[in-house]
Amino acid sequence: MKNALVILDSAIMYNQPFVAYIKREIASHTGEIETIHFIAKRDDDVVEVLKEVIAEHRYVFVVTAENFSFAGKIIATICHDGLVLKEKDMLVPFKAERYTKNSYLIMKDTTSINVLKVDLLQKLPPLLISTPKKEISFYLFDEALQEALEAQITQLELGFEKVVVIEGLFFYKVKGVQTDMLEHFLEILDMKYRQNVLRGEDLSHILCRCLIEGDLKITTAESCTGGMLASEIVKNNGVSSIFDGGVVTYSNEMKHKLLGVREATFHRYGAVSQECVQEMLKGVMEKFDADFSLAVSGVAGPSGGTRQKPVGTVYVGAKCKGKETIIKRLSLKGDRTYIREQSVFWAFRLLAETNREFFFKKIAKTLDK
Repeated sequence: MKNALVILDSAIMYNQPFVAYIKREIASHTGEIETIHFIAKRDDDVVEVLKEVIAEHRYVFVVTAENFSFAGKIIATICHDGLVLKEKDMLVPFKAERYTKNSYLIMKDTTSINVLKVDLLQKLPPLLISTPKKEISFYLFDEALQEALEAQITQLELGFEKVVVIEGLFFYKVKGVQTDMLEHFLEILDMKYRQNVLRGEDLSHILCRCLIEGDLKITTAESCTGGMLASEIVKNNGVSSIFDGGVVTYSNEMKHKLLGVREATFHRYGAVSQECVQEMLKGVMEKFDADFSLAVSGVAGPSGGTRQKPVGTVYVGAKCKGKETIIKRLSLKGDRTYIREQSVFWAFRLLAETNREFFFKKIAKTLDK
C-alpha cells in the first residue's frame, strides 16, 4: 500500500477538522491516505505497530503534538539509528535525509517516513514527502458511456479506479506510468466525451471555477441542508466574485418571508415538495440577482417522515437564468448527515446539467498536479 498516517496522540482523533486538514495536505503531496492509526504513548505495542505500518506502506507520516521526542526515539530504534540535536531544540535521527523546523524525513528500506510536530491551532509544518502525480481525475455524467470509456482506458494499458458518487454520477481516477498514454487519453476524452465529463477531483471546485471564469453569480436557498450548500461554495478560493450570499430558511415562515414561497403552496403541497423548491429557487435568485440558484428541502431524519414522505425524501433543484429549471425528488438512505451530504452532491450535479453548454467545455490537456 502507498500512504499511511500515524498519529501518536490518540486525543487528536477527537479533533476531526484537524485530522481532515492533515489528510488534505498529505493528499496534495502524495495522494489519498489509505490507512490511519491512532496510537497512545502508553500503548505497549507502539513499536510493533509502527514497524508493521512502515513495512506495508511506501510513505508514512507520523504526526504528534506532545510526543515529538518520543516519536524520534521510536523511529530511531526502528531504523537502528541514534538521535542528534538540530534546530537548537529538535532531536532528529542521525540518518535523517532532510529536516526543517518541526519536520524531518528518514528512510527505512524503501519507505519514506516524515515525522511532524504539530500545533492544533497553527499551520502544519512543511511536509517533506512529495511525489509527482501521473493521473487524470474526472466525473462522468452518463452511465451508458461507462463500458466504452473503460474499454479505451484498458486499451491504452492504463489503470483506473471508479466510484459511484451518487446515482448516475461516477468519479474516475485514471493512472499510468507512460505520460504519453495519459495525454492521448485526454485527447480521447475531449473528442468523444466532452459533453459528459468534468475534469477535476472536487465537483464544487470545478463548477465554481467555471462560474468565476464566466463572471456569473450563484446563490442558494436551503432548508434541511442548513448551509451545507453555501459552505461547499465558499470553501473554494475566489468565490467572493460569484457568491454574494445564500439563505437558510428552515421554517415555513422564513421560506415565506425571505423567499416569497406562498402560504397556499405549503397548504396544498407542503414544504417538502417540487412546488416549494421551485418557488425557493425563483425567490432566492431574485433576492440576490444571481445567474444560477440551488435549493433543497427535505426530511433528513431520523424523525419527521410520513408515509407519503418518509425520511430521506428530499427535493433538490437548480436554476439557470433563461434555462429550464431542474428539480428532482430523491429517496435517500443513511443517517441524517449522510442524507444531507448526498443532497448537496445532487444539487451540484443538477447545477452542471442546467447549462451544459456553459459547464461542459473543452477538456484541459494537462495531467493532474
